This record gives sequence, C-alpha cells and structure tokens, in this order.
Amino acid sequence: MGVFLMLLSSLFFTFSTYFGKLVSNYTEMDAVVTSFVRYFLGTIGLGAFIFFKGISFKPVMKKPVLIRSVLNASALILLTSSLNYTTITNANMIHLTYPVFVFLLARFVTGEKLKPSAFIYLFLILVGSYIVSDPHLKSINIGDLIAFASAFFAGTSILYLTEARRTESSIIILFYLMFIGTFLNFPFVVEDIGLLSLDSAGIVLLAAGTGFLGQVFTTEGFKYVGSATGSMLSSSRMVMAALMGYFFLSEPLNLRIVSGIVLISIALVGVSGYLNVLIGKFHKKRELNKSQEAE
Repeated sequence: MGVFLMLLSSLFFTFSTYFGKLVSNYTEMDAVVTSFVRYFLGTIGLGAFIFFKGISFKPVMKKPVLIRSVLNASALILLTSSLNYTTITNANMIHLTYPVFVFLLARFVTGEKLKPSAFIYLFLILVGSYIVSDPHLKSINIGDLIAFASAFFAGTSILYLTEARRTESSIIILFYLMFIGTFLNFPFVVEDIGLLSLDSAGIVLLAAGTGFLGQVFTTEGFKYVGSATGSMLSSSRMVMAALMGYFFLSEPLNLRIVSGIVLISIALVGVSGYLNVLIGKFHKKRELNKSQEAE
C-alpha cells in the first residue's frame, strides 16, 4: 500500500507541474497562481474538516510548525515560478535534489552528524544537476537556478517537519502549511487572479488539485514506508516528468537528460539510506541460509 501511495504521489506532483507549465505557456498568468489556488482551496477544505471533527486548531509546539510551513510554502512558490522559465523535466529533477540539503543542514537543526558518504552523494547530485541544466556563462537558465533554490527550501523544511511530527498530527501540519502558504503566495498573484477566466480556470484547478492530492498521498504513504524507501520512490518523479515533458510538451529527452537522471537517482538512493537497507537484508538472508545449512 505504501509503495503504491508514494508512486501515486509522484504521479500527481508531476501532473501538477505539467498543468502549471500549461498555465505559463498558454495563459497570461504566472505559474505561481497554481500554488496559490492549491493552498487557498487546501486551507478551506482542511479547515472545514478540522472544525467539523472538533479538532483543536492550536498546535502543541508552534515554532516548528510555523517554520516548516514558511519554508515549504517558499519551496513551492519557487518551484512553480521556475516553470515560467525552464522545462518540467529540469524543474522536477533539480527540485528533487533537496535530500542533500537535509543531510548538509541536519546537524545545525536536529543535531544529526553528517556521514562522510554524504559528500560523495552531494558530488553526484551537483554533477547531475550541472549536466541537466547545461549552464553556460552567457546563458544560465534562471528557471534552473530558481528550481535549485526551491530544493534548498524544501530540504530545510523537511528538517522542521521532523521536529513538528514529534508533537503534531499530519492534519494540523498540513492545515498550517496551506494557511500560511496562501498568505505568502498572495502578493505574487494579485494581478493574475484578475486574469482568471472560464477558459483558464480549469487548467489552474487541475494544477492545484493534483498538487494537493500529491501532498495528501505523500503524507499517507510515509505511514506505511520508511523514509529511505519513501525518498527512493519519490525520485520516480524525475522519470515521470521527463517522459511527460517529452511526449506532451515536446521537451528534449536526450543522453544528457538521461545521464542526469541516472546520477541524481543514484545519489538520492544513497542519501536515503536505501542501499544500507538492502545490504542489511542481504547479510541477514545469508546468515539465515548458513544457519539452515549448519542444521
């Protein structure tokens, strides 16, 4: 169940960026309007659910919840903003490098020590991101830089999510993310809201709705799988974005892109600790076989 939910979340997040790209390509609005609508509708829906269920709106520990909400909302604003300038392939791939920032900043937020192997994975991610973005001194894509900034904020928000989960329920964490995200987004979409029409509203709602469902499936998925497995499954979003961009938006899918996908995926699997999980299972199985043979 957990694997299915995590793959489903990756699919819906990819669809969200796809529809966000359509908003940028075929309307006069900025793609950031999709994140605003996602947060606005999420605030109303979750707020109504909490109210009718009689759940307290007051978090046990305000600081980690508020900081996590600001950082995560900032990450989404930057990610959707990057869609105005770069492909959904690049936006998703570069954004998904956020686990490396979790490792780099963990000791400053949660006190966790950085493993030496993390620097190897950091190097692979940087090389993969460089290959994907293919920067030139005279033509650096601003969208790729914005996506990289979104990865930084997303990684930092994960650290505070860990802190918030110690005392808060998922519904409260999600509500404050939506609530604070609505206010942070508003200054960037004041003019765009007036441009909403019957023709464009459908695409915006699809982008917002699929993004919200992706968030819900991620939250539910992590109840059934560990962080290592969940992080690895989340990287499937890169492949989904590359294929969706190639078939539906005529985005390039060449050796450079594929190489970047492979390098970043290897690094994410390593950072997630999934390799250690597999090695541990292999050793346990081997020891079991030895004991059975001895009997």
